[in-house]
Amino acid sequence: MSLGVLVVPVFLVLSSSATVSTGRPAAQNVPRVCIEEGCLRGTWMRSVQGERFQAFIGIPYAKPPIGELRFADPVPNSRWEEDELDTTGRFPRAPCLQHNLFLPGRGVEGKEDCLYLNVYRSEKSRKDIDSNVNTTSTALPTIVYIHGGGYMAGYTSPLVSGAEKLMDHSVILVTVAYRLGAFGFLSTGDEAASGNFGLKDQRLALRWVSRNIQAFGGDPQLVTIMGQSAGGASVQLQMMHLGNEGLFQRAISLSGSALSVWSTPRPDPERLARHQAALVGVEGADTMSTSELVQALRAVDADLFVRNFAGFTNGSRYPMIVYGPTVEKATVKDAFLTETPLKLWSQGAILHTPWLTGTLPNDGFVFSAPILRESDCSKDTLSQQQTLLLNVLRGAHNSNAFPLLKERFFTNATSVGECFTKENIHIITKIFNEAFFVYPMTLSVQQHLHHKTKANTSGAPVYLYQFNYQGQNSYSSIFVNEEDESVTRDFGIVHCDELLYIFRAPVLFPDFQRGSPDAKVSHRFTKFLVDFARTG
Repeated sequence: MSLGVLVVPVFLVLSSSATVSTGRPAAQNVPRVCIEEGCLRGTWMRSVQGERFQAFIGIPYAKPPIGELRFADPVPNSRWEEDELDTTGRFPRAPCLQHNLFLPGRGVEGKEDCLYLNVYRSEKSRKDIDSNVNTTSTALPTIVYIHGGGYMAGYTSPLVSGAEKLMDHSVILVTVAYRLGAFGFLSTGDEAASGNFGLKDQRLALRWVSRNIQAFGGDPQLVTIMGQSAGGASVQLQMMHLGNEGLFQRAISLSGSALSVWSTPRPDPERLARHQAALVGVEGADTMSTSELVQALRAVDADLFVRNFAGFTNGSRYPMIVYGPTVEKATVKDAFLTETPLKLWSQGAILHTPWLTGTLPNDGFVFSAPILRESDCSKDTLSQQQTLLLNVLRGAHNSNAFPLLKERFFTNATSVGECFTKENIHIITKIFNEAFFVYPMTLSVQQHLHHKTKANTSGAPVYLYQFNYQGQNSYSSIFVNEEDESVTRDFGIVHCDELLYIFRAPVLFPDFQRGSPDAKVSHRFTKFLVDFARTG
């Protein structure tokens, strides 16, 4: 069994078979909490080791981003009318509107009204868990989790991001939904629609946590933001927003970097917005003012934005990330990002907090998996595949790009053949892995260390890990059509596989057997994350 090791020798071993109860214990009252907006009624659940914990599912942290609030900054939620808001999860909140290209076959799902978060609180006290730490505080550290999904998909449902594994430790977990795709990241490049709405949703959720987490037993001075994939990139972006000072004290980026090409702001967001408008049937999209354009887009049926997404991809079989961060004008009120992430990070213009980051050996498989569904292999196929590959890598305008890729990743010119096939999957995975994950992470760490040393910020250590544990289950079975015989092949440790050991996902994977290696890895890894959240 291989073990991932940190700079400090920390084993990345995780998992545990989960036994969950969402019902109310007969002899116990349900958990109740009152915050500024009103009182909440939650429910009891059980961790994988049978520990009871509190769950408040579907708490609104912003007004519904519909009507005039579509393509606008989020607005804090008002007091609710109910004496006690039902956050038991009996009436599940829909995910943000999306078409998850990473999970083929799911189609269009979700709603615009989606700005909700979940709070889970362990019943274990810090004194019970941290008997070796000299502290009398019972306030718990909090981890705020930002899901991945390429800024266009993702879920906070306890059926996918269940808290049961983390709740075996003394911690509070907050999972945050934020606007995706056009709704979260469309921009006209000016004040009409400044963009970064999804990132501003995350920012507002962090403000909510800072203001309210004490009511749940949390310490507002012990908040860690943690994200995976685009969520990991979002963590870096939140570190670059200096207005977040004081909202979090540690940061964790799992397999995601803001310096990756898929997170790089596009140079002409207005052009993209007008293209979007044309795709959803707005007449005169190329000639109207940006203000008129945004008003017209607010009147379009929300589902059309998702259903017409294929108009951006030019037939690409690789997941193409169209929307993402935008550089806003300095004149924009409460702007989130006024320079490129690459410039801000390289200059050290960030919040210097303890930061943990790392990757998986085959993160790139999430982008290469669609090649396994490629059946046509004619003379023209390689040229088409080459174009699609370079479009995703954003290297289509570099005439030397493909020869350089062949020279670096293929042993000789004939190893490609007439087209990329299943036999090339590991090479294509390596290309995406290096371009989208390893290189931007390495650059991020190098630059962070340089400015940390230069600024003598000794309180902001950087920790680098690689997760090397391969268990019984893998997200490769999700990314590849399950009916495809190739799914039985070993694709290694692929993108999202570490999530198997952090969160319970009963709609996707079976629970680990108690005492199994997977279960031991899960418990060890979650403890490692919680220890970092507590101590940095």
